[in-house]
Amino acid sequence: MPEPAEPPEPEPADETSVDPERRALPADAAAMWLVRASGELDLDTVGALRQELEEAAARYPVVILDLSRVDFGDSSFLNLLIRVRATTRLRLVAPTEPLRQLFALTGTDTVLDVYDTIGEAIDAG
Repeated sequence: MPEPAEPPEPEPADETSVDPERRALPADAAAMWLVRASGELDLDTVGALRQELEEAAARYPVVILDLSRVDFGDSSFLNLLIRVRATTRLRLVAPTEPLRQLFALTGTDTVLDVYDTIGEAIDAG
């Protein structure tokens, strides 16, 4: 009897992705929009996140950005956060250690609203 064929190797995931998720928020958070980002966010990859955040900021008074799967961010990413913060209440959730270091080194940790969980960001009002 022939041996069963091995399943094909999965396709590698994109290094950077942006995923808007309205469904992740409770009904009482109707004026909020959640965006999940992952990978590296730099000059070459920040475009998709820019588009999503700018569109969300134009429609919602609060935008929550989940950074728990972001490995790296550069000055273009930081610039985007500052610009979006000027147009809506931007809440950053669970930034990874490299992002926390970036925020601390640049002093933006004193102006950006950072939360440990999505629930805390929602409850902030």
